Amino acid sequence: MIKFSNLYLVASLLLLLVNGSGLGFVLFQVRLGQVFGICLFCITSLLGALFASIASEKQSTFYSHLFFYCNLVVTFIPFYYIGIAKIIS
Repeated sequence: MIKFSNLYLVASLLLLLVNGSGLGFVLFQVRLGQVFGICLFCITSLLGALFASIASEKQSTFYSHLFFYCNLVVTFIPFYYIGIAKIIS
């Protein structure tokens, strides 16, 4: 039987792959507009971090910490791009 912590880690990994590859940023921002797209991008990244922290509650593993911190770092990518764009223009 699959443990629920493994399901949370898989969900966190999927959200990390979608948001970390840039696919989530492009889809959310192009389809939904700049403000709502960035908000949804940040919410899904934080949801991935939440799933990783729930998975590490029972058993703290390397992957749960890795997915947690990676999702937190990915959360700030849109703000970095917007800041660079404002500096350049």
